[in-house]
Amino acid sequence: MFKKFLSLALVGILALSAFAKGESRYVAVQKAQLKAKASSSAKTVCEVAYGDVVSVVSESGKWTLVAATGKASGQGWIRTTALSKRKIVAGKKVSTDAKELSLAGKGFSEGIEAEYSKSSSADYTAVDSVEANSISDAERTEFVENGKLKEAE
Repeated sequence: MFKKFLSLALVGILALSAFAKGESRYVAVQKAQLKAKASSSAKTVCEVAYGDVVSVVSESGKWTLVAATGKASGQGWIRTTALSKRKIVAGKKVSTDAKELSLAGKGFSEGIEAEYSKSSSADYTAVDSVEANSISDAERTEFVENGKLKEAE
């Protein structure tokens, strides 16, 4: 009886994973790099952007192997949390830019930030400067190695 249940459960899991293959997902972050391996330190294959459609090839833990065929073309691993099953509308009807997306992620909108700035003496120049920074894969790898850090799963 247990063997029969285990066999049925295994078949169900395999069927679900096969069903997920080829399923469309949408990039839910400003920018994401598709990696050659399921690792943040792996070589970047290509970069995808908010709203881009990708096709699921397989899933493993916290990573999803996807194929991108839009502006960016290639196959690589992306953190599953950077994807959404819901279609992301990005086009003429929606007028958002990278700054607005960043603010929305913090719970702000342009209007709320402007209102807060008027009533506060806070200077966001340093924050804006930090947010504008980006590093290469080689710089990230060097930082991790020099700091003797362990990579997250």
